[in-house]
Amino acid sequence: MRQAVLLFLFLWAACSVQAQTKLVFEETRPEAYLMRQVPNSGSQANLNNIINLLDQANVRAKGGGRPSRKPEFTLKFEQQARIADAGEQLQLKVQLAKLTVGGDVLYKGFDLSEVLLPEKMSYKVNLLQGQNKVVKVYDRTATFRPGGMVLLEETIPDTAANQNYQLKIEEKQLVYTPEDVHRVQERLRLVEDYFAANAAIAGALQEAGRLMPDDIDRITLHDRKLYELEELYTHLKGNKFNEKLKLQQHDPQRLNDKLSQLQQVLQERRRAINFVLATLDQQFYNRGVSLLRNGNRSAAQAYFQKSVEVNPKFAPSHVQLAHVDFLSGYLQEAAGRLRDVLTRMRIDPETEEMAMGLAHDIYSSYISQGSSLTSRGDFHQALDAYADARELCSAIGGLRCSLPALNDGEGRAATGAFRAMVDRGSGLLSRNELREAERVAQDALRFQQEYDYVLHGAREASELLGQVKFQYYLQYIDQGQQALSQKNYAEALHQFEAALELEQQYTFKPVQELPGLAKKAAKPVLLSKLSQGYEQAMQNQLTAARDIAAEATAMQEQYALLSDTEVLAKAKLLRDRIFTQECINAQASYDKHFQNAKNLVREKKYIAADQAYQAAISGAEALPSCNIATFTARDGRAAIAVAVNYQRKLKDVNRLVSSNRYTEAIQLYEEAEGHYLANGISKFGLDHIVLFNYAKDNRKQAFTAAVVHYFAGKREEEAAVQLLSSLLERGYAKGKTKKVQEQLGRQLATKDAALALEEDAKVLAAQHTANKKGLKKLRKAYEKESRRLARM
Repeated sequence: MRQAVLLFLFLWAACSVQAQTKLVFEETRPEAYLMRQVPNSGSQANLNNIINLLDQANVRAKGGGRPSRKPEFTLKFEQQARIADAGEQLQLKVQLAKLTVGGDVLYKGFDLSEVLLPEKMSYKVNLLQGQNKVVKVYDRTATFRPGGMVLLEETIPDTAANQNYQLKIEEKQLVYTPEDVHRVQERLRLVEDYFAANAAIAGALQEAGRLMPDDIDRITLHDRKLYELEELYTHLKGNKFNEKLKLQQHDPQRLNDKLSQLQQVLQERRRAINFVLATLDQQFYNRGVSLLRNGNRSAAQAYFQKSVEVNPKFAPSHVQLAHVDFLSGYLQEAAGRLRDVLTRMRIDPETEEMAMGLAHDIYSSYISQGSSLTSRGDFHQALDAYADARELCSAIGGLRCSLPALNDGEGRAATGAFRAMVDRGSGLLSRNELREAERVAQDALRFQQEYDYVLHGAREASELLGQVKFQYYLQYIDQGQQALSQKNYAEALHQFEAALELEQQYTFKPVQELPGLAKKAAKPVLLSKLSQGYEQAMQNQLTAARDIAAEATAMQEQYALLSDTEVLAKAKLLRDRIFTQECINAQASYDKHFQNAKNLVREKKYIAADQAYQAAISGAEALPSCNIATFTARDGRAAIAVAVNYQRKLKDVNRLVSSNRYTEAIQLYEEAEGHYLANGISKFGLDHIVLFNYAKDNRKQAFTAAVVHYFAGKREEEAAVQLLSSLLERGYAKGKTKKVQEQLGRQLATKDAALALEEDAKVLAAQHTANKKGLKKLRKAYEKESRRLARM
């Protein structure tokens, strides 16, 4: 019921509107424009460019082949004009509908009609009354639209009824712009791209067909090629041919279907290749295992190597590489790989079992190799093999190793190697090749220490070394005797000392004549050293001379020359000369310090002069046997003692002030002043600065303030006020002087009251403060105390 009512109301409203609007004029007329090339400029020039583009592209008519003339096309539309009377207003409307383009508009099967429309149209619309009288002219320009376009839509007042109005459109001008030319160029290029894309898709499908996911040797190349094809697909998809060329209506090459087919093929290839890439280590491993089973060891090794390059932690391939090394006789390389696998990688039980089995085979091969090398006499290589076996056992936990067999084999190899070294050393000794024999003996001893559990207690190497050293011992004695006969005493002593050193280190039977020979060579050397020391003492090179004296004493004891008269005489001469030179040096040092002290006295530097006198005295007392007279320094020191004491007090005052110990500093300064006056220090050319001036000029304002308090406490008010004024002028904070100002004000008021002065308190306070603003607290305290005393 409700719907019926609504329908009725709608129909009633429509009839009411129709009854109020009357159609005064209506006209529909078809029009057609032939577009072809003619000489002209402006818009026609752009149209000519379009015609040339069509001609170069060999466009065809919709009906068939290419025309023998220049291409041309026809623009057709239906022009609709009407005037409606809506009471007091006229509704004017002119529009173009059913726009079509025909003629030579086909390019490779694609209709170019859409891009051959002109950009705009200029025209005039005349509103006419009866007798074709122009009422109004509309000069307009409108933009072409493929679905139609409104040329005029106006509402004007109707001032004269029933005047037979009509509309007339004149001076229509179709306008082609450079943008129209560009639009045609783009459409032609788009069609070309469409066919190029079709060819590219065909090529891409062929390339995709040649991608082989099973070709693991070139899988990275296939992956790279697939990536290029995927990029091509993305580019082709991005051209949007479907939208721009309306391929849903016309797709002569079935481009959409081919793009979908290419997408499907590429997706399938991508899944397959990604799977291979994700499992490439396993793929290479499987290929290697297959080749190894067929006996192609080198090719299998290459694939196992590729597997670990892809995944360095893929344990099965490492085990297989170790297996290949083992089969090829490279035991150390195989053992190293297995050690890394079993100690640094996480492996599955199957791989671990395979690795442990291979490790046991390697261990057994080391043992067999060591036994074989021992049998051939290659003891050191045998020891290397046993050492590799032992290291493998310690590195890989859980490996079953027969340690008794390992120790036995290693012991036999070590014993053989040791005896071979001793035999070789003995042979060298028999040929008197002592240096090489010594080296071999030392090597044998180190080898014995290394394999002590086998060679403990063996004496062959130490005996061989003792025999070698005995030959050296005899050589040293012979060479020493030769040098002695040639009076080359230093060289003879050097050789005899080398022999004596060996005699102490080893237990061979000594030569009885050696001590006497050494003594005979030592005496001339010792006498020469003593002479050299004497010359050094004469040249005041006492350190070197003392060293030689000490060395000579040691030689006397070492070579039993303590009773030799000639040596004793020479030694005494050296000692005496050293003593004499020491006394000469001590006297010179005394004189130097004494003269320095006198110069410092003249400069009034009494503390430094006292130190110089003391240095002279101490230097002389250090060598009492030289009997250096020190009375001159002692007298000089005594003469300046009071001046030294005064300067030291002032120095201590400065130290106390620097450490903020002001009370002690003031007390000591007063003591210094008393010392100065009591002892007549002025006669030493020293001037004393009174405490007031010392405090006034001191850079530490806190010290100056302490002296102000000191003067106030001694009731020296005038000195305290003057020093306080100076302190305030130097920028000292007034707040810090409040108490001392008040103290000074009270003390001055009390003193003036005792004198019974007649002046007013304010006048007297102003006199005491010299009207200085900084002493305001003093002035107020003075006035207050004066009033208090006056009331008493």
